Amino acid sequence: MQKVVMDWYNFRQGKGQSVQNYTQEFRRRALVLGVNLSSQDTLLKNIGGLHSYLRHTILMFNPTNFDEVCVQATHLEERGKHSPNEKGESSLEFVEKGKGKFKVKGKKNVLLKWKKKNSHENTD
Repeated sequence: MQKVVMDWYNFRQGKGQSVQNYTQEFRRRALVLGVNLSSQDTLLKNIGGLHSYLRHTILMFNPTNFDEVCVQATHLEERGKHSPNEKGESSLEFVEKGKGKFKVKGKKNVLLKWKKKNSHENTD
């Protein structure tokens, strides 16, 4: 029983493990130990075991129950799978291009013009 409890305290989402698989295993382990899934401590334990990119984003949403965490984490994971690069970041980045103009990285011939705050200049 001590090993089961120790495993519970150290349980984290594994590398390459889906949110769905992690959540199922989390629930199974909680059931074995008689852990209340409705408690704030269990909610925080579940969030704390997620991959860091999920954990930090989910904490910003301030979820109030286990199901919210599961839905949000699954959504974020899916969104990350469809991103253009492995880090889950967009390939469109703004890089400075001349005075007052920005080029969208990854797109040819796209320039976005901006005005300084309180400027009366026309940049068109």
